[in-house]
Amino acid sequence: MGEQFWRRLGRGFSANEGGGKKSPSTLVLLALIALGIIFMFISTKPQQYSAPPPLPDTSEAVARQSSRADYKESLERELSSLLRRVRGVGEVVVMITLESGPVYEYAENRETVGRTTQEADSGGGTRQVTESTERTQPVLARAADGSREAPLVMRETQPQVRGVIVIAEGADDPVLQEQLFRAVQAGLNLAAHRITVLPMK
Repeated sequence: MGEQFWRRLGRGFSANEGGGKKSPSTLVLLALIALGIIFMFISTKPQQYSAPPPLPDTSEAVARQSSRADYKESLERELSSLLRRVRGVGEVVVMITLESGPVYEYAENRETVGRTTQEADSGGGTRQVTESTERTQPVLARAADGSREAPLVMRETQPQVRGVIVIAEGADDPVLQEQLFRAVQAGLNLAAHRITVLPMK
């Protein structure tokens, strides 16, 4: 089939070598060949991809998790140390659960853009219409190692304590158990249903 195509193409060219006008079928054939070559060139041309988006920076998320864990461990250590000082209490194990957080407040640049226009009213007079738009943009600060820029944190609010479990030697004494309970409630400002004090086996 391919040989017949090229033979017909050769006959078409030889028939028009005498200087006569090319037949419409020959012109159409030439146009199709030209289009085919163009499409072949386009299909074989390497595609140019835009630069891949940067990988998500997980350092901030890791820092948040680390800060949350450090805060939790610090509270547990301090509370354990405090409760062990109660007379009659031996070993103490404390587990604290936290609400979601921490919460960060970022520095922002605020810009207010105002625009005043004149409008004609129904009585033939004019009136001024003032519009204002406020734009905010986070303030960026470069990391200590100079590797990247990150939003500037103005304030960090630590997560609230959700609940506390205390396991203590000596807590089988109801009086001592009540003292431990009150100490946790006052120290962390928690509701009673968020605190559990158990004796250690």
